Amino acid sequence: MNIELIGNFVGLTLAHTAFIGSGQDGELMVPYIILQSGAKREVQNFEAETQQKAIELAHKAIDKQQASVDAWAYAQEGVIELADGTKQDVYLIKAWSNDLAEPIELYQRTQSVPFKLIGSIQMLNFEKAGFTMDQAETFMNALNTGILSHKSANENWKNWFE
Repeated sequence: MNIELIGNFVGLTLAHTAFIGSGQDGELMVPYIILQSGAKREVQNFEAETQQKAIELAHKAIDKQQASVDAWAYAQEGVIELADGTKQDVYLIKAWSNDLAEPIELYQRTQSVPFKLIGSIQMLNFEKAGFTMDQAETFMNALNTGILSHKSANENWKNWFE
């Protein structure tokens, strides 16, 4: 398994999502997917009448195209419930490559106005996706490299955190 590749892809997706979110002024981000075949990447946005319909369209597109790509990443806005019962806005990210057992799922807490990223990215299924805890540091280093590769987000990355 190429942990550097998937970590880099997740980092790039997180950086791109934050870059989009930083300019939304409180509006919901349109869910999107990035499809990768060889060195070619394609971004597809999913606008719809409702956020739920847009999410459904994105998932249908993933199901339809997964067999013909090497990897994909998906991002949307969402809400999680924290341990104290409060709700927290997040960016939900899923990424898959053909050597993962299942898509890796992560979230990054965020604040839309004023825009901020809160805390560290949280991995929901690192081991179920097919990674071992011995690979966590390598994954995080690759994730950070992916963030740095997004020039526009990289220029603002540190300023976006509380």
